[in-house]
Amino acid sequence: MAILLLLFLAACSSAPPRLATERLYVAIAPDANGNSAFRLDVILLGDPALAAEILALTPAAWFAQRQQMAALHASSLALIGAELVPGQPYGPVRLRADFRITNGIAAVGYDGAAAGFVVLGPAKDQLLTLSAAGFALGPATGK
Repeated sequence: MAILLLLFLAACSSAPPRLATERLYVAIAPDANGNSAFRLDVILLGDPALAAEILALTPAAWFAQRQQMAALHASSLALIGAELVPGQPYGPVRLRADFRITNGIAAVGYDGAAAGFVVLGPAKDQLLTLSAAGFALGPATGK
């Protein structure tokens, strides 16, 4: 019995930590992406290896295969996707899934070189700011 308890405790201690971020706030400037619509995916993951696999993709590759990846990894990948128009309000996005979330990634589908990924950080509330120059992620203050 003691051996089983030790094995259980060892397995629990080696699990990756849960993602601390619970909400993602989004601020979209009226001139974001050259005042053109763009895609935003919030990718919630329960497998750190899958997070690394996604971050190794280009944003164009992610958006081309997002549905296939979501279907293939349904037990460890949840996808919240939207097509947004600059100046339109969006969020906050509540980060919930049917599995233990260990990683969160936002994929921004801007035109051209401004597209990219950001990894959700340690703050409980994060703010994704989308502007003409690109995008940035930081803690949401006063929320």
